[in-house]
Amino acid sequence: NNTFTIFTSLFIFYFNFSVLGQNYPQNFGLPVDISILLAGNFGELRPNHFHAGLDIKTQGKQGLNIYSIEDGIISRIKVSTTGYGKVLYISHPNGYTSVYAHLQKFAPEIEKYVKKQQYEKKSYEIELFPKASDFSIKKGDIIALSGNTGGSAAPHLHFELRDSKNQNALNPFLFGYKVADKIAPSVYRLFAYSLTDNASINKKQPPQQIILTKEGNNYIADKIFAQGTIGFGVQSIDKMDLTNNIYGIYKAKLSVNGTERLSFVFNEMIFAEDGYINTLIDYPLYSQTNSRVQLMYKKPSNKLSLYTLAENNGYIDIEDGFSYTIEIDLEDFNGNISRVTIPVEGKKEDITEKFTENEGKLLIANRENYYKTENANIFFPENTFYDNIFINIQQKGDTIQVHPKTEPLNKSFSLEITNTKYTEEELKNVCIASINEKTKKLYFLNTKRKENVLSTRSKFMGSFILAKDTTPPTISLVNFSSTKNNISNIKTLKVKISDDLSGIDKYSATINGKWILMEYEPKEHLLTFDSTDIEPITEKELTFELKVFDKAGNSKNIIVPLVKN
Repeated sequence: NNTFTIFTSLFIFYFNFSVLGQNYPQNFGLPVDISILLAGNFGELRPNHFHAGLDIKTQGKQGLNIYSIEDGIISRIKVSTTGYGKVLYISHPNGYTSVYAHLQKFAPEIEKYVKKQQYEKKSYEIELFPKASDFSIKKGDIIALSGNTGGSAAPHLHFELRDSKNQNALNPFLFGYKVADKIAPSVYRLFAYSLTDNASINKKQPPQQIILTKEGNNYIADKIFAQGTIGFGVQSIDKMDLTNNIYGIYKAKLSVNGTERLSFVFNEMIFAEDGYINTLIDYPLYSQTNSRVQLMYKKPSNKLSLYTLAENNGYIDIEDGFSYTIEIDLEDFNGNISRVTIPVEGKKEDITEKFTENEGKLLIANRENYYKTENANIFFPENTFYDNIFINIQQKGDTIQVHPKTEPLNKSFSLEITNTKYTEEELKNVCIASINEKTKKLYFLNTKRKENVLSTRSKFMGSFILAKDTTPPTISLVNFSSTKNNISNIKTLKVKISDDLSGIDKYSATINGKWILMEYEPKEHLLTFDSTDIEPITEKELTFELKVFDKAGNSKNIIVPLVKN
């Protein structure tokens, strides 16, 4: 297949690449047969995780052929309505695993295997680990069609390479995959942080944004006057040729007076460390503005392995009367570099604006913490938080406030609320909901009920309340009617389902009482049944029944007569 050897001006060249003595193979093929443009790169900062692969654009459409990049066996298959959606994992003899996600459908033999398991387990969502003998894949085999399933926001292929031994994700660029890129990273904002009680920047202790002047690929900061121990953070993005997308940087380095003090590089991602992204960024700023400022100092709670140097963890001690030149280099994989230069003068002076006073009670992160209000119990397991924090828990009327929302959580906490508002009959349709404090919109949480007590788990602090939903889901037929339909003439049955309050919880569909597989795409609120699955049913007169349940226990069902020739 010559599509795997064509060189384009946009894409791939192969070369011997070694990082820290590790030689990465350079002979993997291409997962697609179109010119490569990226929607996302390796290491990009995402909500609560790092992006672990390359998002390859599929020309805005679904259904493109996806190819295995090397000989191997299918070691894992997963189908989910969230995350990677439909995803294939192929293990290769050279010790690496390739991952292909957000797929529309698998190649026919794989699709048949998956569907058989789905029918046996009566579940659309499924995770399978085929035997080595089940599938023998050759380089260049079509393994799937591209799609937009799971957490994908637009059609594309999410492509990963992993170390088969530990399943750590590796930067595909290390394997010779490379795109045209002559554009250096851009710096949007620079922040300076006071890191000790006696520190200040320009007489102030809260985080300070520092004005930057751009000169080519260099950014010159206004001179600052500081004392004590300080640190810096930058908000930056990268761009590539021939696209309007924005990407994450590959490498960052902090130097003080010409001596490198801290650096990190996105070559490898350990999935168990994903949550620590919230220690790499200025999380309070992110929680309020959705802007990610990467800290150029390493907090004690930061357990990320991506650092190549962390002398004094990037903390900079400023002495009175001394001058310092701080440089931050931001680099992409192609070696394009932008530099931020920050002149600092040590000056001991009176502090005019001190740290904001903490509200609430001190919570020690490395132990269990339990709180109680009039109607609620809140339990934080050990190490729910990355750092000790001041927590403020109050009950105001029916609302339970668990603050501050500006602190990230490493684990979920448990919340129990005793009902004092709803009757026993009403309670079957009641859930715990979080409140958007700006819009007042309710977001229903998965809730368990035991007599008069409702419980949930949350990975976000905020305001919570018991809320009732008595409105059942809606069901609408898309391409067939409520009267008798000849299913022999319909390739797929499509049904839209939605629930505006608590949200869809589960659904089940049958024909003549036998469970049938309906694929669920939540982004489109769409259920789809492949009518060829009806072949084992011998009756000519058929009854299609669909039941849909929301999170508050409401349900809706429809019964539609069908016929087949």
